[in-house]
Amino acid sequence: MNTDRINRLALMGLGVLALFAAPAMAQFEPVLTLEGSCPGVLRAEVSGGRPRVGAFLLFASETGSIAIPGNHCMGTRLGLGRRHLRDVGYEILDNTGFAVFEGLAGSRACGGYLQVLVGTCETSNVVQIE
Repeated sequence: MNTDRINRLALMGLGVLALFAAPAMAQFEPVLTLEGSCPGVLRAEVSGGRPRVGAFLLFASETGSIAIPGNHCMGTRLGLGRRHLRDVGYEILDNTGFAVFEGLAGSRACGGYLQVLVGTCETSNVVQIE
C-alpha cells in the first residue's frame, strides 16, 4: 500500500471513532417511582423526562394497552387499561426532567396502577399502588 492510501484509511478510521464517541441524541424516558402505602399518603416521582414540559399522572384499575384517542398524543399507547382511567395529577417537569406528585390514596385506589404521560407524548413505566 502506498502512504496516501494508508493515511486516508487512518483518517476514515478516526472519523468512524468520532461518530461512536460523539454524545448520543438525548433520549427522554420518564421513569415513575412510588413511595408510601395504600391507603394513605403516596409520593410519586417522575425522573428522566423532557425538561420543562407538562406531565399527567394517570390512574386505571387495570393494565392494558389503550391508545389515546383524539388529542395531540393520539395513538400513543399506554400501559393502562380503560377501567377507571383518569388523570389524577398534573405537574411541570423541572429543568432536569423531574417532578413530584403527592396525594392521599383511598382504599379504592389500592391495587390500581399509575403511569405518567408527558406533553411530548412519552410515557413512563406502569407502577402498581400497593
